[in-house]
Amino acid sequence: MGLLVGDQQVSAAGTNLPTLITAVAALFAAVVAAGAVFFEGRRVRRQLGIENMWRLIETWDSPEFRARRAEAASLLLETFPRRPTQLHVVPYAVLDLLNMFELLGYLVVRSRTLPLEDAWINFSAPAVQWWHVCRPIVEIFQADDATVYEDYTVLADKFIAEDARRLDRRREELLPSDDDLGSFLRSEVELVEALPLWRSWLIRIARKRVT
Repeated sequence: MGLLVGDQQVSAAGTNLPTLITAVAALFAAVVAAGAVFFEGRRVRRQLGIENMWRLIETWDSPEFRARRAEAASLLLETFPRRPTQLHVVPYAVLDLLNMFELLGYLVVRSRTLPLEDAWINFSAPAVQWWHVCRPIVEIFQADDATVYEDYTVLADKFIAEDARRLDRRREELLPSDDDLGSFLRSEVELVEALPLWRSWLIRIARKRVT
């Protein structure tokens, strides 16, 4: 296409200048609209991620889920540092924890609606500690189906890498010992103190079985 100055034709096809300007303006408007849709989509995704994160925070700190965390820790402490070696004996309370972190991993890793930094700030400590506790259990699941808890697997790796970067330490230096993990589980059991009396009583029974 060759453009000429003035009132002459600007192409062999006979496109006049006003028509061309109109077409260019329409194209520019379409590009601007597409950009607006793109950035609006990013804003909506970001907002959705924040809302989901707050729901997870509320669930994590709720009395009901504190009870599940305490129950899971109590049951695992019965044989710790040994973990369940068969899927059918994994406590349901432990599965609830794994499912919670798998959902968090999905938001960060797969849907990308939640930035890694936001998730790290709010969940890195419990997510990494529970990962070290439950990793042998996850590996049992993944030996049968590699897609089980795969987002939590990736998320834990990203959290550990972020911890190492911020602390300027090697990943190996951050690995907890069995004693560290046992102390962590006992701290999770202590969540029973904030539970309703009837739920506290049930979990105290589990604690006595451990001690």
